[in-house]
Amino acid sequence: MFEVLLNKITSILRANTLLSIVYNHEADNLKGDPAVIVVPSSNESDYDTTEENIRIYAFTIRVFIRRTGIREPDEADRIMREVISSIIDDFDKDYTFTGLSNPTGYTFINTFANPSSWGYSGREDEFRGSDINLRCRVSVALTAIS
Repeated sequence: MFEVLLNKITSILRANTLLSIVYNHEADNLKGDPAVIVVPSSNESDYDTTEENIRIYAFTIRVFIRRTGIREPDEADRIMREVISSIIDDFDKDYTFTGLSNPTGYTFINTFANPSSWGYSGREDEFRGSDINLRCRVSVALTAIS
């Protein structure tokens, strides 16, 4: 299910015209600006009924805006505010992941609100960065999964 959700998340992000490039893995060298990296970060599982469990699949969406060399730091912050708002809006608009094809036994329910944390990254604070934590709730039919 991680792969199915990762593909949907990156698809939504790639449709965002404010983003230059979206990676679905930890990239060593960012080839665009703004750049986004999406990686699985954790999962949880909880008993729901004797037939189903509820799982939470969590992903970290890391956003990087270059703040040295091509723009001033205040401009990087302005762009970051705009980009983060647009990403959160994207997931709020499609919180049920319309068109998602679920594997047998899995039913996607929704995404949760997207908290973010901000900071700096790279040598001498080369990038303004933000991590958005996206949590996806899935119902799992215990007798249907293989």
